[in-house]
This record gives sequence, C-alpha cells and structure tokens, in this order.
Amino acid sequence: MATITVKQPCAKCNKGGGVTTCNGCRQNYCTKHFVEHRLELSQQMDGINRDHDVLREDLLKEIPKHSLFLRIDTWEQESLSKIHLAAETARNDLQQLLNRTKNDLKLSIEKMTGELHSSQQTDDYTENELKQWMEQLKEFRKKLDSPLSTMTIINDDEIKSPIHLIRICDKQHQQLRQRSSTPTIRTPDYRTQHAKESIPCFIEKQQRPSTPTIRTCDHRTNITKDSMVEKQLRSSTPTIRSSDHRTNSIKDSITEKFNEIDGKAILSEDNLVVTCCLASILTQPIIYGLNQYSTGKHQIRFRIEKMGDLRLFFGIIRSLENISRSGQAQNNNNNSLYGWWDLNETIINGKMQSSKYRNIVTTGDEITLILDCDSKQIQLLHHRTKRLALCSIDIEKCPFPWKIVIRLQSAGDCIRILQ
Repeated sequence: MATITVKQPCAKCNKGGGVTTCNGCRQNYCTKHFVEHRLELSQQMDGINRDHDVLREDLLKEIPKHSLFLRIDTWEQESLSKIHLAAETARNDLQQLLNRTKNDLKLSIEKMTGELHSSQQTDDYTENELKQWMEQLKEFRKKLDSPLSTMTIINDDEIKSPIHLIRICDKQHQQLRQRSSTPTIRTPDYRTQHAKESIPCFIEKQQRPSTPTIRTCDHRTNITKDSMVEKQLRSSTPTIRSSDHRTNSIKDSITEKFNEIDGKAILSEDNLVVTCCLASILTQPIIYGLNQYSTGKHQIRFRIEKMGDLRLFFGIIRSLENISRSGQAQNNNNNSLYGWWDLNETIINGKMQSSKYRNIVTTGDEITLILDCDSKQIQLLHHRTKRLALCSIDIEKCPFPWKIVIRLQSAGDCIRILQ
C-alpha cells in the first residue's frame, strides 16, 4: 500500500507548498516566504548591531557624576569637622592642664621662697630643713622640665563616637542575602537576564565607630581629690520618697539648653552637653539654663554621662542672680538658691540642710528636675531608684522668674540634657 505524504502549509500564505522549516521559530515556509522571513531576520540583526554600536559609544563617553558621590563628599566634610573639633578640644584641655601645672608650681615655689627668707633671717634651720628644701627643689625642677610626665592621650571609650564608617551596598544583593537559606537552582540564562537590569545601590552606615574619641587626661586627677570643708548646720530632713505616679501629671518636656558658665567648662552638641575642664574650689564650673520659668509645671531631664567622686548640684536660682563665689563650700550666700547636692543634702535659701540619705547619683543615671511654679516648689526625680525629693520655695527670697543651675566638682564631669 502506498504511503501518502502530507505537506505542511506555509506559515505566511497557508498554502500546502511549505518546502522548508526554520530551525529558530520552527515554522514551515514556501520558497517565496522563506526568503522574506530571512530578510526580516536580517533587518532585526541590523537593528541589534545599531543598538550595540550606540551602547559602545555611550560607554566611552564621560559618565555623569552619581548623586551618591555628593553624599560621600558631605559625609567626609562633616566627619573632618568633627575630628577637627575633637582635636581642638584636646588642645585646649592640654593647654589648660599645662597652665594649671605651671600655676601650681608657681604657688609652691612662692611658698618655699617665704620659708627660705624667714628661716635665713632668723637663722632658724638645721640639716633636716636643708635636706627637705633640696628635695623640694629637685621635685620642682622635675615638674618644670617635664610637665607632660603625668599627662597622656587616651581613647575615650565612654563617649560614643559621632563618626561612623560608610560603605556602598547593593540593594539587590542585600535582598538576596536576606532570603531563605534553602539552596536555589538557577537556569543557565539567569545571569544574562539580571545583567540587563540596573543595579540599585545606597550608602549604609556601619555601626562600629570609625574614629575613637580622644581626650587629654591628667593622671593626678585620678588620685587626688579636692579638699573641702563642709559646715554642718541645723538638721532639716528633705522629703524623699519612692514614686512613679507623680510624673504622670507633669507636662511635656520643654526645650532647655545650657547657657551661661562661671568657671572652667565647655559646651558641646548645640549646648545640650556640658563638661568640666578643671575642678578647683575657685574654678568649679557653675552652669545656668537658658530659659526662665514663672508659671506652669516643667521638667528637664538630665543624664550623667560621667561623674567623678564628688557630688553634683541641681537646682534653681532667681533669674536675675548668679551664685556668689564667696561661699566656696556647699553653703552659699545666695538666699534665692534652692536645690540638692545629690539627693542627700538640700539647699534652702543658700544654706545646706542635711539628711540621713547616702549619695546615690552615679555615672549613667538619669534624673529629672521638675519646676512647679504654680505650687511654688521644685522636685528632683532619680529614675534608677525612683526617689523623688521635694522642696518648697519661699517666693519672697526666690521670686519669679527662675532659672536652672548646675554645679560640677570633678574634672571630666559631664551632663547631658535629654530632649
């Protein structure tokens, strides 16, 4: 029986004269339309070549500056500014320490000069005094020739660095890394398909600090303490209680900043941070707030970034008045001064009122100073122990408006206003 061969129709004219098959599209064509089909493919090839040539020409042209370069430049300038500021602060601290060493040495030598002059005039000295003066002269000479022997530069790990490293991150790659860890089987043309897509990227800040914060440190401040004579006055125990519920009635925090400084201290971070530079009785810094308070109830929250062995003072004073330097101990001649040294001693009308409580404020603590103008009282809340100290204000001695006042006693003491 004879086999009948059925011809496939042409894909173009649909006639049964298909004589060849295209290996690409797998369609059958007659002779005429097969030639036309190849011509169409040739035209598509010409178009691809033109696009290819244009792409190569564009690739050789100068690429416009990417917007991320501007962000990198901005980060670089801001970081350099912060580094320059830290370096300038360290220079100032070093110069102040050098000046203090020189002044201390000058006072010691002047004292020795008086002793030598007096002993020589009265002919009142022995081998023991002579030996003691010789040893003192050697010590003074050593301090004069080597003033930096007790000073060094340290990496201050207690202060969080304001500078962070940055790096360019591919969003697409980051998304792939965040997917499930299940192995993925990819087709051979996977890379070709994704190569056509633009790769988005962004700048990512790294969490670790890139530049340690440095500060000058005088080893002697870690050993010696300022001597201070505290006068004991009549006892008047301040009101201190464990409390949380009182803060519920306090209004929202206001925008307070440090303003005027009397003594050796520096302000930073838009006047929200104050740091004590030197701490002698004559230079212990007294810092006043910017705002004035006459009505309402206000709260200012502080964090003790760093605190030495001596206590800190938080309180208020009449806005037209500053603390007198004549009272160099905790007692003061200012009748309008109210507040607390730590939470264990209250200052009322500039006079210290003792209590039975021990010192509790330390580095890392947060406290809130509450000014209740309507009730004519101030409060100090210690958040870690939830203790609340209250003090009533005599308006005749401390009239409105009030301003906040803080006093630091140790070199390196640092307080931040929390917004």
